[in-house]
Amino acid sequence: MSAEEPLDRIVLRYLQKRGYKDAEKAFLKESKSQKLTEMALVPHLGPDAAISDHILYYNEEDADPNSLMQGYRLLRDWVNHSLDMYKPELMRILWPMFVYCHLELVNRDEGHVAREFHRRFGPDHILLHEEDVRALAGLATPAHAESDATARKFRDNRIPISCCQYTFDLLVKYLHHANQMALLAILNAHISVTVVKGDPAPHTDEAELSAKQVITGVGPPSRIDKFNAKYDRGRWGVLEDSVEVQALDEFEEEKLREERRAAGAKNAEGGEEGGEGGDGKEGGDGGDKPAAPAKKKKEKDDKKEDAEDGGDASVKYEPTIVPSNIPVPELDYHHTRAAIEDIRYRVELGRGALPSVAFYTFTHAHKYLHCCVTASDASLVVGGFTDSVVRVWDVNKSTPGANRDVYCTDSESKRRKAAREEGMTLAEWEEANKDKMDAEMEDADAAATNVGENGEKLDANSRIARPLPCVEYVGHSAAVHGVDLSPGHDFLLSCSRDQTIRVWSTQLEIPLAAYKSHRFPVWDVKWCGTGHYFASASNDCTARVWAMDESQPRRVMVGHLADVDCVAWHPNTNYIATGSTDRTVRLWDVQTGDCVRIFTGHRGGVRSLAMSPDGKSMASGSDDGGVLVWDLATAKCSHAFEGHRGAVYSLDYSHGAGTVLASGGADETVKVWDVSQSALNEANGGEAGAVKAENKASAAARKPPMTSLRTKSTPVFKVQFTGRNLLMAMGARAPSVRYQAAA
Repeated sequence: MSAEEPLDRIVLRYLQKRGYKDAEKAFLKESKSQKLTEMALVPHLGPDAAISDHILYYNEEDADPNSLMQGYRLLRDWVNHSLDMYKPELMRILWPMFVYCHLELVNRDEGHVAREFHRRFGPDHILLHEEDVRALAGLATPAHAESDATARKFRDNRIPISCCQYTFDLLVKYLHHANQMALLAILNAHISVTVVKGDPAPHTDEAELSAKQVITGVGPPSRIDKFNAKYDRGRWGVLEDSVEVQALDEFEEEKLREERRAAGAKNAEGGEEGGEGGDGKEGGDGGDKPAAPAKKKKEKDDKKEDAEDGGDASVKYEPTIVPSNIPVPELDYHHTRAAIEDIRYRVELGRGALPSVAFYTFTHAHKYLHCCVTASDASLVVGGFTDSVVRVWDVNKSTPGANRDVYCTDSESKRRKAAREEGMTLAEWEEANKDKMDAEMEDADAAATNVGENGEKLDANSRIARPLPCVEYVGHSAAVHGVDLSPGHDFLLSCSRDQTIRVWSTQLEIPLAAYKSHRFPVWDVKWCGTGHYFASASNDCTARVWAMDESQPRRVMVGHLADVDCVAWHPNTNYIATGSTDRTVRLWDVQTGDCVRIFTGHRGGVRSLAMSPDGKSMASGSDDGGVLVWDLATAKCSHAFEGHRGAVYSLDYSHGAGTVLASGGADETVKVWDVSQSALNEANGGEAGAVKAENKASAAARKPPMTSLRTKSTPVFKVQFTGRNLLMAMGARAPSVRYQAAA
């Protein structure tokens, strides 16, 4: 090829563009050159070709929109006919090539060619990338591509893939040999290739690998690991002033007082009989104190041995205490006392003790109920509806009798409350008020009896329908998508499609404030565990942290590439977690507003989040039905469960040690999972098994739920454990298939 030939081609192209046909014929005759279309079919430009030759060749190929479709078809055929050893890794290149070929056609305003391209090759990627494929199908003009969130995500970021060195060399050599300059440009500009050492892995789970290699805005998975490792000093625990710690301290003090009282009584009895220990109460205390630590140590060692053997023996829950970096308000006294009483009678759940489940069904609310929540003592039920109204039902008001005291359901709790007010132990109060206690029991039984319409006696266990009062909170101007009750149930939080967040008083039944900062609909809102602070998640790809006394957010968390659909607070209030349609979960530091963890592994958008009570792990559920449990310290997946056949709408941990996880979803089921350390060890063949850390999640995924409870025809919108570990579930009943067919 002569040095003058590229210049001849440029001149010839200019003449054709200007329409000088006679000059073009004269030029071809005098220069004895080929036609431009023949020049474009040169099989290989060669390493010595001039730069202008490459530029002209690429521009000529760009002139024909069908060249991209033809080039992608040839690449797909070459990959499908490659060796089985390299085919899985070569198949990974087809998805990013499909995405950017489609976007290139749309940006050229070749809508009809883009639709044909999507129709022919889109079904190849439905299995692993269904949401993105459907989003790309709606793009037809450059204006669509400019405003669409999915197109913007691909335009501003590179799609990560991984392959071995030889596979990458095969791909580059093919693109050069076949003159696929447009595809080579896509590879160079829009794809982040991570070259790994060694040969291709023979049995790689492509679906799991595709879930991990999502666009995060940080880079390929290797950079995500480095990003998570930068913040290694996390505060993973509970607050020192939390109700859980206060309850444990109070129970320990009560136990010591009872032991001293029993020892004093025993020594006093021995003194009356003339025994050696007749020094009275003081001598009894002095004799018992040295022996107590040894006894406690022995009990602790026995429990530890039982736990190591994999048994169901209950191990004492000892939380890790960490400080809070933000000012945390104290809970009011009455709520604290009620929470401590719940902890006292809490049921420890596990494989040998599954939770009891109560289900609230919203009738005639299918497609009208968007969200729901219940109080920690199951006394209130709240629902957010399409008609922009928040409705609250007080379950206690439907119970016959006039006694509405929070302790009325438990006589021992009521006696303990009276003993505390008089500064006495429970045993001392019962001994001093035995006659009064019997009289109060009779009065309580009489007060708990009511008379029905026909004169029959009704009590709390009567199976007669009674009206359930409902309070409506009107203020939003669009559908309500999120509701939450504050600790103590004094305040109600709601968010709406009208871009606002509202706080209501449940005591006065009036609105208190409206918070406006989001520019798009707000999907979720959650109270902090201590109240005062709350967090919101919105369609504007941000999460925001608010305080009740300020109209503007304290922090704005920016980083997600799509809608932020759910938010959850860490038990120690130092962090919030957010789940997004971009298939990632992020953990944010509330004090600084920085992202400190990025979790990837879901195959669909993240719909639900839950933090463990000990603050060391987190669970997330997605649209594809997967439930993943994450270790916050290592940012790795510790459990992976697959059982739901639809989106997972809600998750919650059992209180206490948090060894049980409940989930509810669109498949009309409530599932209960074992997330204890012993379950993880069994799934991975023991603590000293040969399973590597990255394979633990896939090993645990094969473990079925401890139990699966199916509703009649009700998608489960919410699962929530009460303070005593009763599992509450809620949803709106859907019409039966027979009813829909008749309609």
